[in-house]
Amino acid sequence: MSTILDAERYTRQLSKSILFEGVPEDKIRAWLNRSGAFVEEYEPGEYLFKKNDNDYHLGIILRGSADVSRMSEDGMMHMSTLQKNDLYGAASLFGGDMGYVTDIRCNEKVRVLVIGEDEMLSLLSENQTVLRNYLKYLNGRIRFLNKRLDAFSKNTVTAKLQTFFASESKDGVYTVKNYTKLSEMLCLSRATLYRALEALEAAGKIKREGKQINILEEYKE
Repeated sequence: MSTILDAERYTRQLSKSILFEGVPEDKIRAWLNRSGAFVEEYEPGEYLFKKNDNDYHLGIILRGSADVSRMSEDGMMHMSTLQKNDLYGAASLFGGDMGYVTDIRCNEKVRVLVIGEDEMLSLLSENQTVLRNYLKYLNGRIRFLNKRLDAFSKNTVTAKLQTFFASESKDGVYTVKNYTKLSEMLCLSRATLYRALEALEAAGKIKREGKQINILEEYKE
């Protein structure tokens, strides 16, 4: 469901997103007032987009959260969870008819700012700061995917898990929000995941404190 775009309401919030980082609020407000961007609302369980959709756009989450997943040989694999101010859809912009590579399903009521391809191209052309932020974001996504591929390439489950924690942790700590989603993300059963966690803890590689996993020793070849 589309809602009226209130430039005053969303200017400050957008200034906190990676796309508009460093852009003066008056410039964001002016762009919102003249752009073709619009606000869309989704109900829990609805999809922001599915793999075969062809409505290409960049979205910024204004409220709520949504799960990113993709189909694998072992079924639907959880990739990540989008939160307030996160972007989605960048990988499919300007790609012709290549389609999306993931599904994004809402966990709760979600509100997004939708920026179409033509509007996004115009924004990137007229604002060097936004262009730099967009390229920085894409670079970060590439690095993120490379880290994931590195984890998946390991020969053992414990090595895969330890590499994943090392790449995704912050200050040596990884917080597990949901063990089921973590197992799906790593293409492991929950039982296999728990056995690997126990093995890493017994070997002194990690220490678990509730949902926090402290990385004591990173994986080395």
